[in-house]
Amino acid sequence: MRGPFGRQHLLVAAVLLALVLVLVPFGAARAFTDVGSTTPYADAIGDLSNRGMISGYPDGTFKPFGSIMRMQLAKMIVRTLALPVSEADVCHFVDVPTGLLTSDPLYPDHYVAVCAAYGITVGKTPGIFAPFDPVSQQQLITMVVRAADLADPPAYYVPPFDSGQFFPFEHYTYARMAAFHGLLEGLRGLTPSRDFSAPATRGEACLLLHNLLTLDSTRQGADAVVTGVADGDTIYVQLGAENESVRLIGLDTPEMGEDFCYEARDALTSLVGGKAVRLETDVEKRDQYGRLLAYVWVGTTLANAELLRLGLATLYTVPPNVRYTDALRAAQDEAQEAGRGVWGGAATSPLRILQVNYDAPGNDNFNLNEEYVVFEVLVAGSLIGYAVEDQSGHRYEFPDRIFQGGEVFKLHTGVGTDSQTDLYWGMTGSAVWNNDGDTVKILDPGGHIVTSHGY
Repeated sequence: MRGPFGRQHLLVAAVLLALVLVLVPFGAARAFTDVGSTTPYADAIGDLSNRGMISGYPDGTFKPFGSIMRMQLAKMIVRTLALPVSEADVCHFVDVPTGLLTSDPLYPDHYVAVCAAYGITVGKTPGIFAPFDPVSQQQLITMVVRAADLADPPAYYVPPFDSGQFFPFEHYTYARMAAFHGLLEGLRGLTPSRDFSAPATRGEACLLLHNLLTLDSTRQGADAVVTGVADGDTIYVQLGAENESVRLIGLDTPEMGEDFCYEARDALTSLVGGKAVRLETDVEKRDQYGRLLAYVWVGTTLANAELLRLGLATLYTVPPNVRYTDALRAAQDEAQEAGRGVWGGAATSPLRILQVNYDAPGNDNFNLNEEYVVFEVLVAGSLIGYAVEDQSGHRYEFPDRIFQGGEVFKLHTGVGTDSQTDLYWGMTGSAVWNNDGDTVKILDPGGHIVTSHGY
């Protein structure tokens, strides 16, 4: 056995405890006597058992409320991710024993070595792994997130817990990532008062790894065949035995009858029409109309980004589905700089957007005239033919009214009588500007976006 002198005599006493999760051979599901339908995380435990990734104690129990050792978690992660492991994987932590199980000579040192090689664990201190120590909740989250290789959440995202509960700060960073990507979905008691330094239970470990498998399956995507194109951002597909309507995530194209609507539809048809595609979902799988929300891949081309790159769509982000926002924004920036499609209009805008009062006092839907956009007139004349639009396609067309350069006016969402200082959209019962973020766009008579303002 490897390990510091003075600790080796503790290993023998700890061996029986260390065999948790690994005594029963992998490959067959176990019906644990202490895991019933009402047991917390029963579905996750059953899923990992069915996949042959966990087992239990020789007496048929799983002990879902018991703690889990660091070396046990290492093996679970390696098996969950199907990472290759062999005797060639040498563990450099001096306190990790070898060959605790004759039925699995790779446990625990070679599994720990693989986790270290993939950056899933860095040990507790240089050269020390502490294999028999219980895993804390924050350590569990950190190791699973490292295994998942997740992207950073957007800056605005606030997780449902208090950052002060995490120490050091690194654990909070990973926990925020885990919450954003759904790895903590179903975790009980996820509140600001939760003590994440407490030991993690075996059931909680199963939940996070089950969520990781679910996340990986959505990121891998599902194959489908496109059977039709409704417009620039909606397609129809045959997905297995189902006919699905699919809304492309992260963009908005002109409504049918508006400028560039047919160009967007034709471009999407050329990209995906009649082809086999891969559908990749995000956190929210469907919209309010029941449509599947997806990133649509044709080979290595992301159709969502390509429409933005062609200038036939504008960025439309609806959290929490923001996985490829940076890539989509870069595609739009390219179109804007090149003056393609909707970005190829006049060089200057007749208006400047000064302010967006998107959060009216009280319920926005009942106080529409306190939701407004403030504009400054840059070019004297009529605004007839120009329009204002939000991210989701609500459009207001300016009346034939003459403005002088330097004048400032408000466009209220609700109903009223137009004047030189106040115009009214005419909406009733529903606000326009999203409190969680939106984009104000000014379109010229040809449908080109001449200026925009995001918040």
